[in-house]
Amino acid sequence: MIPETTPLPCDCDWCHSGAMKRMNLRDVPDDVYAALAATAEANRQSLSAFVVDRLTEVAQVTRLDNYVASYQPPQGSGLTLDDATAVVREVREAS
Repeated sequence: MIPETTPLPCDCDWCHSGAMKRMNLRDVPDDVYAALAATAEANRQSLSAFVVDRLTEVAQVTRLDNYVASYQPPQGSGLTLDDATAVVREVREAS
């Protein structure tokens, strides 16, 4: 007999009733699967953990784009978002 469990409370966006969501992928090209599997093994991760990490990065970038699109620079600074973007690009290209 399996004991009943109470779902853990969860205040996160990525789970429901204390359980993480599942995702099944279809039509993954063989070369993409092989590259993901090899990289996961090299990082000593399961394929699932590796793919979840990469999807998490994509989700963070998506949210970052939303933030940047809605960003309002401080008033009176004289800097625009374009100015800040240019400085970041300059630093990236220099390194």
